[in-house]
Amino acid sequence: MYRYVIKRLLLMIPVVLGVSFIIFTIMYFIPGDPASNILGVGASPEAVAQLNEELGYNDPFIVRYVNYISDAVLHLDLGTSYQNKLPVTGEIAKRLPVSATLAFGSIMLSLLIGVPIGVLSAVKQYSLWDKIPTGLALLVAAMPAFIIGMLLMLVFSLQLGILPVSGVTQGLKSYILPVISLGLPYGARQLRFTRSSMLETIRQDYVRTAKAKGASQKKTIWGHAMKNALMPVITVAGTSFGALLGGAIATESLFGLPGLGTYISDGIKLKDVPAVLGGIIVFALLFSLVMLAVDLSYAFVDPRIKARYAGRR
Repeated sequence: MYRYVIKRLLLMIPVVLGVSFIIFTIMYFIPGDPASNILGVGASPEAVAQLNEELGYNDPFIVRYVNYISDAVLHLDLGTSYQNKLPVTGEIAKRLPVSATLAFGSIMLSLLIGVPIGVLSAVKQYSLWDKIPTGLALLVAAMPAFIIGMLLMLVFSLQLGILPVSGVTQGLKSYILPVISLGLPYGARQLRFTRSSMLETIRQDYVRTAKAKGASQKKTIWGHAMKNALMPVITVAGTSFGALLGGAIATESLFGLPGLGTYISDGIKLKDVPAVLGGIIVFALLFSLVMLAVDLSYAFVDPRIKARYAGRR
């Protein structure tokens, strides 16, 4: 297993380089320049040209990319933001815990909702215990998270006044509405995957054999079937968590959360290349690590996969 982990970690290097090159190329060809965005429309052409020169924006494409990557690799320096002149590494370090808290809370809520209700729907197939949750899951999954967030904000913040509207000034209390607005649609998605996976599992021969030997339904479902049905559940939860670390832009913007997603989004608007590249590189690394953790978690669920890892030593 150690060789597998080392191999996957080494594979992250070309992945990050490839992602950074693609994003750098896209930012290079986007019309506009950072000096014009910083100085505004009333700035003189001489001032714009001088600021672009100071920022190194006038250097050739390949020179700028090589300089940036060499600083990032050799000095762990993700550059300085064009907009506020602050180190990108420090800005990401302040914003990443916000996105991580939001992503972790949303995924935990989705698992608490989706897994038990999905199992119940599969066990009670075609009954009201199946039709009602499945119908509600389709409805919630079709609603964008920011729509759910606005409804929650209207009720619990503006009408009842029991939860904050935006910002993180009230600690974990500030994350309740954003977590619910993201956790509900992801929970609906998790419910559907859990249901389909459990339906496929409970029809296997070993489940019928356990029932024939007199095992209780509770032991058959949670002790035998659930272990094999967990694989798709883990996959969906892992990919969703990795995506939310840098992709909950609409929810972060709606609730005024200073997360990684809004940092990257604002950098794109202002053509702040170091901010965008730094955020994307960190996001790519975190997503790769989350996918590695998902793959390794398979070994704890399925002994056959653990034996396969052991054979690669």
